[in-house]
Amino acid sequence: MFVGAINEEVRRFLAANANVFNGVPVVVGCSGNFTSESTIAAVAQPAAIHSNDVSLYSSALGAWLSGKRMEYAIVNAEYEWLRPFMDDPEERLAVLMLLLDMLEFEKRNNAHAVRMWELYKKDFVSMIHTTVVKLRSLPLRISDYYAGDVMEHFERFANVKEAVFCCYAPTYSGGYERMYKRLDKIFAWDAPTYPLLDDARRADLLNWMRERNFLWYDDREIEGLTPIMEQNSGLRRTVWLYSNVMQKSALFSGMKESHLPRWPIAMGALNLSNETEIWLKQIKTSDLMLFKEAYLGKNIAPASGMWAFAVMADVSVIGFLEFGYKAMTARDHVYMMADFCVPGTRYARLSKLIVALACCGDMARILRRLKEYPVRTVRTTAFTERPVSMKYRGVMTLEKRGEGADGKKFLNYAADFNDKTWREVYLEWLKKHGSPKQ
Repeated sequence: MFVGAINEEVRRFLAANANVFNGVPVVVGCSGNFTSESTIAAVAQPAAIHSNDVSLYSSALGAWLSGKRMEYAIVNAEYEWLRPFMDDPEERLAVLMLLLDMLEFEKRNNAHAVRMWELYKKDFVSMIHTTVVKLRSLPLRISDYYAGDVMEHFERFANVKEAVFCCYAPTYSGGYERMYKRLDKIFAWDAPTYPLLDDARRADLLNWMRERNFLWYDDREIEGLTPIMEQNSGLRRTVWLYSNVMQKSALFSGMKESHLPRWPIAMGALNLSNETEIWLKQIKTSDLMLFKEAYLGKNIAPASGMWAFAVMADVSVIGFLEFGYKAMTARDHVYMMADFCVPGTRYARLSKLIVALACCGDMARILRRLKEYPVRTVRTTAFTERPVSMKYRGVMTLEKRGEGADGKKFLNYAADFNDKTWREVYLEWLKKHGSPKQ
């Protein structure tokens, strides 16, 4: 829940400008998954938060966050099996959250979709329970929620001079209709009517906001406006932040001026033996970015993932792993965005150990808990002119050789998670590749 386009760098930037939101009403349009609200509430103490959107999912969540109950009822007989979950306030909301993922496999038109649908049905009760626990522990609450046109929502607060208006409007016409059409055929609810937010209406909305205190996210540069921040995270699209209440400019496309955290990085004296304990410590993706800037080749564009780990040998860091999502990747897959060892040790094939650890059962168990999904496969991409990548060879399977639009050649690798522990993987590597350079 609450994972959206507002990443850690933007949250840090908003935290540095928290005074903008303290003690004033914050009016959010196009709330979506309420990432704007949760981010602002985490760094400031606004006088009120007024949210808005138009979909069944956002409206049900918005009503719940404001202490109300929005009615929606099952009208599709094929989904009567959901009836036992429709009374409890959190369970009925969890149903919508899980269905948004589950419906991807509803047609069951191939073996993978059939297997995923059956897994969802099998684990549905436990997944509902897990989601309910998270909902009930959620600190975010909003003052009210308006289901309807974003301009109508904003105009309700047009005369509140101290209010700050925030919006990250969708840049695809009809986007909500495409995303939630199937959900609307399963449940009946009092859906709002509203005009589509096309380019002309987006421009009108922004012009209206510019006459007031505003914060506007956009994945397109706006002519005539200077952004106060650029969120450039590599694989994901660039997002610009515009505002007339925040004056501090920032660019988070790189962090070359930052110093590395003072961690116990393994150096030339590293000595790996049968008694060495190998384990993984979860770290912040922002901390990992510093090491990527320092250790990775300058031809590799750094991109931030969802989950980062330091690979530990006893108390020393010997490498890093990072996982996330990637477009066109199946839901039971994770994408390995970074895997590299620290430089300067005596072990020439230490990078192969890092890859092997990423594919083992212990790693899979952690990722399944973090993603709350039965992930089975890890995929990655190596950018190289060579026909194979030696660190992946023998650990992962080469699926594709290709060339990008920029002329860079790449290799796509994949592996199903095995059942091995970190220690089993380590001991196998130590026996085959663990002889240090003399």
